[in-house]
Amino acid sequence: MNEAALKDQSINRGFLFISFGAFFIMLSLATHLPAYPHMLAEFNLTPGYAVWMQLGLAIGLTGFQPLLGWIGDSFGLKIVILIGGMFMVIGSLLVAFSFSFWVLVLGLFFKGISGAAIAPSGIAYAGKFMVGTQRAKAIGTFAAFITIGAVFGPVISGMIVDTANWQASFIFTAILGGLGIALFAFVPHVKVQARKKLDVLGLIFVIALLLGLLTIPTFINSFGIESGMWIPSLLVFVTALIILIFVEKKQKAPLLDLEYVANRNFWVPTTIAVFIFLGYSGVMYLLTFFVQSVQGKAATTVGFLQMAVFLGTSVAAYLSGRIMKKLSARLVIGSGILVFSSGIIMLNFVTLTTSFTYLFIAMSLVGIGVGFQTPVVKGLVVSKASTERMNVVTFTNTVIENLAQRMGASLALVAFSIFSASGNNVGAIVNTSWVIMGFIVIALFFLPLIPRAIPGIHTSEDDLIDTNVVPKALQTEEIK
Repeated sequence: MNEAALKDQSINRGFLFISFGAFFIMLSLATHLPAYPHMLAEFNLTPGYAVWMQLGLAIGLTGFQPLLGWIGDSFGLKIVILIGGMFMVIGSLLVAFSFSFWVLVLGLFFKGISGAAIAPSGIAYAGKFMVGTQRAKAIGTFAAFITIGAVFGPVISGMIVDTANWQASFIFTAILGGLGIALFAFVPHVKVQARKKLDVLGLIFVIALLLGLLTIPTFINSFGIESGMWIPSLLVFVTALIILIFVEKKQKAPLLDLEYVANRNFWVPTTIAVFIFLGYSGVMYLLTFFVQSVQGKAATTVGFLQMAVFLGTSVAAYLSGRIMKKLSARLVIGSGILVFSSGIIMLNFVTLTTSFTYLFIAMSLVGIGVGFQTPVVKGLVVSKASTERMNVVTFTNTVIENLAQRMGASLALVAFSIFSASGNNVGAIVNTSWVIMGFIVIALFFLPLIPRAIPGIHTSEDDLIDTNVVPKALQTEEIK
């Protein structure tokens, strides 16, 4: 067997270890939702405090993702995924044995860092070492792996919460984090030719920007929109954004690749994903409190409904990766948006007695719609990125999507709280779903800007790629 074949075999093996490890980490990350009401009851807190729990998770998922991208490009992706596994163990144990609400929030923050390290890893790996059909299948497969983990997380957590207690569910995720570390240890280490200097100023202003943006819905929920307590957060966000753009343009190796962000293959699919993920994440948190607090059903019921979302996402992502090369990117993304919107429309007709089957179908459509478009979005994002900056590019995209999901969750909780203030909790979920429909309409406006072909996957006049040739990254980097 020649050297190129051996390297290709090593790359494929490494991808499988990353995918299986990511399965356990993302399963762990998906277990907290059914436990939320019980966690709040433990500390005698109202549902509004869930926004602070969400904030802790959100800061972990978004605030340090650019730093993790830099670590991946400077020291290798293996270091990043091992960090992800360790933070899952530490965060889970902090939550399980928390003696105060704020220690619990800190644990969720650490779990968020774990998700930030793992969620983009397989995409970065595929974008750097694979081309053509192999890349398309790998992106779809990894998207399926990280989502299939989330399929079982809510169900398992709901069962553990109902039969034991919510603390036991986090001890379980600590064990899963350990399994993830064991699998990541077998991923081949890729020697980096030149380490990049850390963009310290970029890191500081990224964290400031995200803190400002993420705390806006938190303060609105806690003090009301009329209080004006959220305005300082808005000012911090705007100021940090302006300074960050100025700082990053001066950097030779910026923490956020703003030059590539301006590329249509990055900003158009990412923008669409933002508006879709606002609704995707928001509807799951909305459903959690509607089913448990309004309909009065068990945590296990929420777990099965979450399973419908993630199962639909996982299966659709896997199939999308298999057919991505045969269909235009615009067609796949547009079809996904339409399926997603059909699930949201179903929520406009829920009542206090709406059946589990009806909600299960609605959530399945939501998941299928998002899963079908995700591999294409990721394929476009990495399509014109430099292999030397692949981790920064993929982590930049993921931090934006995670930010959208965290904002969507927080906004859904705030909207539900505002709409239900009149006492009509059923009307609250209907009104909030109409807000999500508004996000979908905005996403559709960007669809015509999506290119039909994906460089690196489709072959076109501008993208003459021989899928039988070993990727350049394999020729320039040594795999130990």
